[in-house]
Amino acid sequence: MLFTYLSLIILTNHMPDLSLIIPNFFMSIMKKYNTIINNLNYISEFANGCINKLKERTKMINILINGPNGNMGQEITRVAYSKPKLRIVGGVGPVGRDYINKDLGLLVGLGKITGSKVYDDIEIIIKDCDIVVDCTNPEVTINVLNTCIQNGKALVTGTTGFSDKERKLLEDAGKDIPILVASNTSKIAHIFFDLIKILAKRAGNKADIDIIEMHENKKLDAPSGTAKEIASLIANELHLQLNHVAEYGRKGKGIRPAQSICFHSIRSGNYPSSHKVIFGHQNEKIELAFDGYNMIPFAEGIVDAAEFLYNKKPGVYTMEDVFSS
Repeated sequence: MLFTYLSLIILTNHMPDLSLIIPNFFMSIMKKYNTIINNLNYISEFANGCINKLKERTKMINILINGPNGNMGQEITRVAYSKPKLRIVGGVGPVGRDYINKDLGLLVGLGKITGSKVYDDIEIIIKDCDIVVDCTNPEVTINVLNTCIQNGKALVTGTTGFSDKERKLLEDAGKDIPILVASNTSKIAHIFFDLIKILAKRAGNKADIDIIEMHENKKLDAPSGTAKEIASLIANELHLQLNHVAEYGRKGKGIRPAQSICFHSIRSGNYPSSHKVIFGHQNEKIELAFDGYNMIPFAEGIVDAAEFLYNKKPGVYTMEDVFSS
């Protein structure tokens, strides 16, 4: 007994203090546990971020096509239907037209039923869309704009012929919704614009400048929106005010004013779009031309603009933004 007692005393005297070891041991375990939890939280956040980005990329963009039975409207519908990320929720046409309630696929010649029909009241369907695509006329577009603002929907429009007052309304709408207004939505046309700016800067100062544009005989506005945009680009490069130098055709007698930019508008047959710019000098001239053989490049551009505008913040965007994204 005495030996056992003495042994316990000796053993106890040589053992480390468990009151110090045990807390340190648990502290070490807890630190490792916290590290594992933090790593798991980071992995979880990273995974959720990847999933959200994947959802964003794969989410269908719902578009509503205003004026689906026009030349541009039909082509926009066909192009949009071919895009895997886009879902057409419907179209909107004027009250009383015989194609109201008709399936869009049958209306535009897809040869199949798409399940999306034409309505005569935008209020019925606008809540189902993310973006409204419009290519109609100024009065209709401004009405659609107001509806988009009221419902918080983005708007892409290729309508031309706006008055200064209407254009101001479109610009102001950027405070409330994402909006893109373009007179020409073709990618090649915008390369054409870049070339015109170069030519205007290098050869436009002493030139007689003419813009000749040709469109189908049903086009309402003249000069075309593209012709006006070309003239604005040239005037800006030459530091001129367009309203001071613009001329519209030739009639009667008189010498052409110096440094004038003259518009010539032709409406004939069903030709979709043609623009030629002539810089005339003494003894020589240089021309640039852009021709759209059909409506496809313009429809492709406006559909690309709709995809670009999805989930954008309120603001006024341009086709340059689309093509540079």
